[in-house]
Amino acid sequence: MPRPRASRLDPERRQTLLAVAAEEFAEHGFDGASYNRILERAGFSKGVAYYYFEGKDDLYAAVLALTLDTLAQRFGAWHRPADADGFWRTLRERYFALTTHIVNDERSARLLRSMSQARTHPKLQAAWLRFEGPLVAWFQRVLADGRALGAVRGDVPESLLLTSLMGIGQVTDGWLLEQWAHSGVPALQRGAEQVFSLFEDLLVPRPVGPPPAKRR
Repeated sequence: MPRPRASRLDPERRQTLLAVAAEEFAEHGFDGASYNRILERAGFSKGVAYYYFEGKDDLYAAVLALTLDTLAQRFGAWHRPADADGFWRTLRERYFALTTHIVNDERSARLLRSMSQARTHPKLQAAWLRFEGPLVAWFQRVLADGRALGAVRGDVPESLLLTSLMGIGQVTDGWLLEQWAHSGVPALQRGAEQVFSLFEDLLVPRPVGPPPAKRR
């Protein structure tokens, strides 16, 4: 992570550095991005940059934090809806607000694509674990509220639902962004509808009825 003294970096210079870094990582991914090129374009010497950041890994973590903070604002704080219909309506609105953000901001889409590919990068594991914590907590609250409202199934452990939800989310995030990269916005929008239906299939309560007859 950035050194503690990074907070004392002039806000305008910090904004310039992070904007240039975001563009570089969006264009080339983590491995292909050039730390030297970022510093040159942002007007930083190596000595000054290393005073505030330990290297490319730390700078990437700062860009990651800023990007995920923007996404968190798109999702917004979660407040329990009044009923099950309101739960699914709210969750759908939050999910497709993210899709709209990607459609309207190509750089963010390219950056998110590079980040989805970097999730398993050995140099970035620690950064992902730090930033996924708040996301996991957000979904824990959503699932708990959904169960209380009868909008989320209660026949399997909540921990299993959460693990499944996060796993599907990680895989489909990358898939959606690949659809966008190769086939454009319509493919992304179609894919988002399909992905959301997967979430519904996973979470919506199953109808209560007699158990299936045993085979003889």
